[in-house]
Amino acid sequence: MALFERDDELSLLHSLLAESSRGKGQIVLLSGAVGIGKTELLYAFGEQATDAGAQFVVASGRDTGLAGPFDVVRQLFADLALPAELRDRLSGPGGGEDQRQTRARLAHDLCEALLGLAARRPVLIGVDDVHRADGSSMGFLLRLVRRIRSAPVMLVLNEPRHTRRDHPVFDTELLRQRHYRRLQLPPLSRQGVTRLLTEGLDPAEAQRLAPECHAISGGNPLLVRALLEDHRELGGARGLRTVQEPHDILGTRDVRDIRDVSDDPVRGRAAPDPGAPGGPVAGDSFGQAVLACLRRGEPGMLDVGRALAVLGDASSPARVARLLGTGADPVVRVLRQLDAAGLLDLTRFRHPVARAAVLGDVPPERLRDLRLGAAGLLHREGAASTDVARHLVAVGHVDDRWVLPVLKEAAEQARLSDDIPLAVSCLELASRACSDAVERAGLTAALARAETRVNPSVAARHLVPLADAACGGALPDTDVFPLVKALLWHGRGDEAAAVARRLCEAPGCAGAPAALGSVRAWLRVSHPPLLDRIPPRGACRTGPPPYPGAPRADALLASVLSGEPDRGAAMNAEQLIRSTRLDDTTFDEIESALLTLLHTDRLGRAALWSGRLLAEATARCAPAWQARLAAVRAETALRYGDLPTARRLAESALTHVSPRGWGTAVGAPLATLVLAHTAMGDAGAAEEQTRHPLPEGVFRSRTALPYLYARGHQRLGAHHVHAALDDFLLCGRLARDWGLDLPSLAPWRSGAAAAHLVLGRREEAHRLAEEEVERSGPGTSRSRGMSLRLLAESGEPPRRAALLQEAVRVLRLCGDRLELARALARLSQAQHELDQAGKGRKALYQALQLAERCSARSLQQSLLSADPGGRPLAAPAAFPDSPRLSAAEQRVARLAALGHSNREIADRLCITVSTVEQHLTRVYRKLNVANRADLPSEFHLVTAHTA
Repeated sequence: MALFERDDELSLLHSLLAESSRGKGQIVLLSGAVGIGKTELLYAFGEQATDAGAQFVVASGRDTGLAGPFDVVRQLFADLALPAELRDRLSGPGGGEDQRQTRARLAHDLCEALLGLAARRPVLIGVDDVHRADGSSMGFLLRLVRRIRSAPVMLVLNEPRHTRRDHPVFDTELLRQRHYRRLQLPPLSRQGVTRLLTEGLDPAEAQRLAPECHAISGGNPLLVRALLEDHRELGGARGLRTVQEPHDILGTRDVRDIRDVSDDPVRGRAAPDPGAPGGPVAGDSFGQAVLACLRRGEPGMLDVGRALAVLGDASSPARVARLLGTGADPVVRVLRQLDAAGLLDLTRFRHPVARAAVLGDVPPERLRDLRLGAAGLLHREGAASTDVARHLVAVGHVDDRWVLPVLKEAAEQARLSDDIPLAVSCLELASRACSDAVERAGLTAALARAETRVNPSVAARHLVPLADAACGGALPDTDVFPLVKALLWHGRGDEAAAVARRLCEAPGCAGAPAALGSVRAWLRVSHPPLLDRIPPRGACRTGPPPYPGAPRADALLASVLSGEPDRGAAMNAEQLIRSTRLDDTTFDEIESALLTLLHTDRLGRAALWSGRLLAEATARCAPAWQARLAAVRAETALRYGDLPTARRLAESALTHVSPRGWGTAVGAPLATLVLAHTAMGDAGAAEEQTRHPLPEGVFRSRTALPYLYARGHQRLGAHHVHAALDDFLLCGRLARDWGLDLPSLAPWRSGAAAAHLVLGRREEAHRLAEEEVERSGPGTSRSRGMSLRLLAESGEPPRRAALLQEAVRVLRLCGDRLELARALARLSQAQHELDQAGKGRKALYQALQLAERCSARSLQQSLLSADPGGRPLAAPAAFPDSPRLSAAEQRVARLAALGHSNREIADRLCITVSTVEQHLTRVYRKLNVANRADLPSEFHLVTAHTA
C-alpha cells in the first residue's frame, strides 16, 4: 500500500537503521491517532530494511482475553532460529505468582539468544499496538531496551496517541534511554488527501473531492481510503443510485413513513450524479472504518464512542462520563484520541454515517440502556423536552411517571417547529403509555391532526377509535368539531352524524349547543345532505350558553355560498388570513377565508395569499397543506385564464396527496384539472380524469358541484351534448336543493345554456342565461360576464353587440383572459353582422392573442379557421407598450386597467399607495384619459396575474 506524506519519517528511520547496523542500537516509538498509518509505515519500513540486509520480525499486541503469557514474544521468535530447549520453554510458560522467577529467567535467556542472532545479522524488531502487549512480553521488551545500546538491533514500537498503558515502568525506562526517539505521525494535509484519492480517481475528480474528504476524515488515511471505496462503489456509475439511509439513529420516523407507500415507492436517498458537482458518498466502508478505529483504540474508546453516538448534539465530556458511570479524565483522554483520529468535531461525529455505524453496532440491550440513561440524564439536567423525547421514542416503551408529560410537551414543541415525524412518534408513545381514557383520546386526536398534515389517508386509521371515544363521552369537546370534519372528509357520514348527535345526548356538556351549532353551520355549506341527520341546536339537554357561532371563516364562507354574503366578507376574510398563523388547528379557517376571497371575485387577493401560504407550506414540508393550497391557487389561476398554471397546480395538488387521501374533497382539484385540460384542447387527458372512480361521499359534498360542472364541459367538448346537459342540470338540482345555487361556485346555468345552444334550443338557453345574469347581480363578477355572453348568443341579433360589449367590459375588469377571449370572439361576429368589419377584425385579433396567451388551443384553432371577413388570419403580434410610459408606469397601468384598487396594486408591486397614485396621475396625463376605465385596450389585455 502506497504511503503519502511519510517521506521524512522513512528517511529518519533509515538513518537510525544505519546507526543500529553499526552496533548502536536504536529505539523508536511511532505515535499517532488510530488509523493514521502507523502500521503501514512500520511494515513499509520493515520491507525496505529487509532489502537492505536486516532481518525483520514483527508482532502485534492483542486484547487481554486473546493473549497469553509471552504472546508478543512468541510472534517475534516464530521466524527466528532458537535452540529447541529455549523454544520449548517459550511454548509453555506457566502462570501464577510461583512462575515469576521462571518467566524472568526465560526473558533473560531470550534476550541473550536474540543478541546472539543480531551479532551475525542486524535485526529490526517491530511491535504494533505495543500498548496491548501482555505483561510477560513487556518484561522481555524492558530487558531488551536496556541491552541493545551497543547491539545491532533496532526496536520500532507503535501505539495510539494519548494512550494510557498499564506498564508505566516501561515508559519511564524508554525516556531514560539516550538512543530512544519518538515520532509523532500527523494526519494527511489536503494535498496528501488529493494524492491518495488519485489512486482511484482521475486527477480532476480527486481535486474536486479532496476538500470535503479532508473535512470528513480529518486527514485520517484509513477513513479517506474508505471514502474512496464508497465513492467508487456508490457514486461511480452514471445517473442516480439509490443509497439506503443510515440506521435511524434516534428511532424517529421519516416523513415518508407516514405517507402512502404508493406515493413513495423508493425508500432511500439518491447519490449524486458524478457527472454533476457533488460530494463524496459515505457508505458501509466508511462506517466500518470508523468502527475499526474505535476497536483498535484502548478498551474504553468503543464505550465512549457509543455514548457520543447516543447523546448526539447533547454530548459533552461530563455527560458522557455520567452516562457511562466513569470519571471525567478517562473520557477526556479518549475524546482527544478520537479528535486526533479525525472522527470528532469537538464532541460530535464529523459525519452522520459515522454516528449511524456506531449505533448500528451496539447490542440491542446495551443500546436500550444507553438511551434510557441518556433520557433520564437529560431530563434531570433540564434539557429540552424534544431532546429527551428522541431517546424515549427510540426505546419505544417506558414506564416512569415523568415520561408522559415530557412526551406531550415534546410533541407540541415538535409540531410548532414542523418536526412532524418526531411529533407523531411522541404522540404514539404517549398514547400507549397513557392509562386515562379521556387523556388518551385527546392524544389520539392530536396524533390524527399531525398525521393529516402529511397524509390524510394515514390519519384515517384513528377515526373509528376517536368516534367511539366521542360517542362514549371520552373525547374533549374541542376535538369533536374537527373529528366531524375529518369523518366527512373520508366519507364516513354515519359516524359523523353519530358523533354530532352525541353532543346533544351527553349530560353535563356545557359547550354542546355551541359545538353543535358550529357543526350545523359548517355542514350547511360543505355536506348539506347530512344536515337533516343532525339535531337542531335547541335539542341539547343542557342549557344553551351564548352561542359563539361557527368559526369566523366558516361563517364568512357560508354567508357567501348561501347567497347572503356579509358586506365585509372579503375584507374580514383577508384580515383573518393576515392575523392567523398557519397551523394544524387553523388551516381549515385559512382555507375557508381563501375560498371566501375566491367566491367574492377577489382573485388578486386570493392569488396573492394562496401563493404566499403555498410557499410557506412548501418550506415547512407539509404535503397536505401544499395540496389543498395548490388546489385553491389552481382554481384562482383558472379563473384568470392561466390554463398552464391551473393545470400544473391541480396536478401538484393531486400529487402531494393522492386522490384517495383527498377523500370527498377530491372534486375540487379534479374539476380544475378537467376544465384546464378541456380548454387547452387536450380532450384525452380531460376524459381520463373523469374516468377515475370517486368516493361515494363526493356527491354528498359541496365539491360535487364544481366537479359536475367541469365534467359537463368535458362532455360538451367531446360532443356528448346530452350527457353534458345531464351533468349541468344535475349540478343545478343539487345546488338548489342544498341552498348553494351560487354562480361563482358552479355557473351551471351558463353550462346548460351552452349545451342548449348546441342542440338548437335557443329559447331555453336564453331563459337560463337571463336567470344567471339575474343571480349574478349588477356588479362586475366573472359569472356575470360569462352569462352576459351567453345571453347575447341566445338573444336577438340587434342586442348582441351591446350585451357582448358589456360582457367584455366586465370580464376585462375581472381579469379572466379566457372568458374575455370568448366574449371578444362573439363580439367580432356580432360586429361583422352589423357591417362593422374593422371593429370586428380588431376584436377577433384580440381574442386570438388572448387565446394564445391562455394556451387555449381549441379556441385558438376555431378562431384561426373562422374569420367572419373571409380573409386568412395570421398569428397576432403583441400589442406594443406605449413608448410614453416608463416600465413602472406600465405595470401600474395594467393592474389599474384590470380593476385593482390602489392598495391592491401597492401590495402586488411592493410599493406605497402614494407611489401608485403618483404613477397613475402621470399615466392619465400622458395618455390624456380621465380614469382607469378609459385606459387603452392594450392595457386591459395583459393581466397582472402571477403564475
